[in-house]
Amino acid sequence: MGLTIISETVSEMCKLKHSFSDGEKEFVVQFAFKSGDKSLTNQLIDELSQCEDGQESQSIMEQYAKMIDMKPMWVSQIENLLVSIEMYRIEEEKAINRLAEVLTAYGVDVTEEQVRRADAEEIKEKVNESRREQEEEDEERENAEQSEQYVPKCTLREPVL
Repeated sequence: MGLTIISETVSEMCKLKHSFSDGEKEFVVQFAFKSGDKSLTNQLIDELSQCEDGQESQSIMEQYAKMIDMKPMWVSQIENLLVSIEMYRIEEEKAINRLAEVLTAYGVDVTEEQVRRADAEEIKEKVNESRREQEEEDEERENAEQSEQYVPKCTLREPVL
């Protein structure tokens, strides 16, 4: 349940127009993971999004921190690592999806799964191959246009008397 609520929490925060500070983002995600309470986490997000300064948000975070059971330091560190891993996994997924979209838009036939499995050299090779094909097509098109434009003209004139 913990990692699922992190994903949901991050998506909820992204929906809002408010620009959360890094500390606020971390606190919200930590709170969601530790409490496991989605409605309380959403309430925290709403309250933080309405804050106008750092002091106000700090007091709200202190208030919500009291609601969480105090755990040994090593448990908190492990929870932090798990949260970080999940956040990086989400960002990696977004990056892979975006990379696949961009490559496809530029004519490189690659799926998200291929991007996920492939190494960087394999993708570079596909990009270079696609670029060479595009350059060859452009060159052929230019040659065809130039050959169509050149039409020999008759330069013979009738003699003037």
